[in-house]
Amino acid sequence: MDERYIGLVKETIRELSDIMNVSIKDQFKDAIKSAMGRSVRTKDPMFWPAGMLILGLVEARGKIADKLYGLEDISKKVDLDGLVCDIDKAVSDHLALWNDKYGSRIDYIDDALSGAALIKLYCQLEAEGKAEGDLASSCKQAANRIYGYLTAAPRDKTGSIVYNPSRSCSVFADGAGQTSMFLVLYGNAFGDSSAIELGELQLLNFLKYGCDEKSDLPYHGYSITESGDMEALVEKKGVLSWGRAAGWVIMGLSECRGVPELRDWYDRLVKSLLTYQKKDGGFAWQIQATEGHLDTSATGMIVYGLGGASEGSADISDTIEALWQNIQDNKVLGSLSSCDDFGVHYQNYGHYPWGQGAVLAALSK
Repeated sequence: MDERYIGLVKETIRELSDIMNVSIKDQFKDAIKSAMGRSVRTKDPMFWPAGMLILGLVEARGKIADKLYGLEDISKKVDLDGLVCDIDKAVSDHLALWNDKYGSRIDYIDDALSGAALIKLYCQLEAEGKAEGDLASSCKQAANRIYGYLTAAPRDKTGSIVYNPSRSCSVFADGAGQTSMFLVLYGNAFGDSSAIELGELQLLNFLKYGCDEKSDLPYHGYSITESGDMEALVEKKGVLSWGRAAGWVIMGLSECRGVPELRDWYDRLVKSLLTYQKKDGGFAWQIQATEGHLDTSATGMIVYGLGGASEGSADISDTIEALWQNIQDNKVLGSLSSCDDFGVHYQNYGHYPWGQGAVLAALSK
């Protein structure tokens, strides 16, 4: 297995283990951002940046475990087996931190990404005959808590889970992608058809109300006024198509293709996205801005979502190389910074956990 890849995995393990440790310098920066009304990191260990790191590690675990089968070199087998154990420990320690220090609290629907990754890990452990082990049990308990939170979360009149109900009634691509991904995985893993139906509904509604009819690309979100003629009172919001919004949607659709309408949308969206590849194969922070800055977080998310495309329909060899070109010292660079609201995308690029996790997940497919 490529040493570059192993280095990327080890760095991601380190970053997950360190994600809740915030330096005095960064705390000061957060205080200034908060005073300016900008978003800052949360104190929620399950929030989506951690979820992206966990997703990357879980997908890497699956790739490494597959490599172990049939490997005859004993020394390499021992090394890779040790790396799987390191991933398991990092996730187990993070769950223990969440349980012991934060009371297993779920604060946001964005925690659904962590839940999706943990379900994937549970399924890997189950396939290995470890479903009764401590880690598998912790994954299942976390998934159950997240499922309970999502089923009780406020929804709009169509059944879509509202992203931040204390601020608005808007539905975000972030939320639709993450919750659909989690709910369908949860339903399939634990035999809950209502979870699958709720997950599929999130994307069916987003297709109907949050997408551009001409390109099939998603807006960042939408809102529906609670009274009057629904069609006349739908407001599409944000940039068409913000790179990570496209990433959330394609990631969700990659798990939700049991419904013909969603399967067709997935196929159309794959074709649409591939027409907007930059010359180097990557994707810009805003998908249609093909001369814009490459965003490794959006590119990683999209590549990960393209994993369900039919063989030969998506040539992403140049895209993979573009991702590797943006990895230095095992750290993924070139990721767009956090987004504060619809249309508020600061053009700052650097190393962030969502870029690290998304690219590892993509390269592990």
